[in-house]
Amino acid sequence: MIHKEWIIKPFEQEHADKIISYGMNDKLMELDASYKDHRISLADKGNAYTLFIDNKPIVAGGIIVIWKGVAEGWVMANQNIYDVKLLACKEIKKRTDILCEKNKIKRLQTSVKASFTTGVRFASWLGLKKEGLMKNYGPDGSDYLRMAKIY
Repeated sequence: MIHKEWIIKPFEQEHADKIISYGMNDKLMELDASYKDHRISLADKGNAYTLFIDNKPIVAGGIIVIWKGVAEGWVMANQNIYDVKLLACKEIKKRTDILCEKNKIKRLQTSVKASFTTGVRFASWLGLKKEGLMKNYGPDGSDYLRMAKIY
């Protein structure tokens, strides 16, 4: 395996644009990513991060505090994540938990496209549980699952 240099940086909007330019990690996410107005990329300052591999942004994630104790989690990744999936998964889990602890979050929730089985499996691995199906939720009218983790 070729050694890859990695670094975590505070999230910036241009990271999201660059991640999308490389192609999303699943074709199901391409349409949603094209809707800049609907992307969860208006991240709370200090509550989002980007993982760079060899100076390229691969995955970004974070939380948006909705109100005291409750936050919406988000992650966006491009197709290059599969080259470093173990590192990326560990960093996402670690940093999400750190952000939730820092912000005294008791409920972390997210929305995952119901047909995006990899995303549903990943959210479950992070400790989020399915709470219900949100019909016609996506920008394209697709169904999403509401998933949450109680700390």
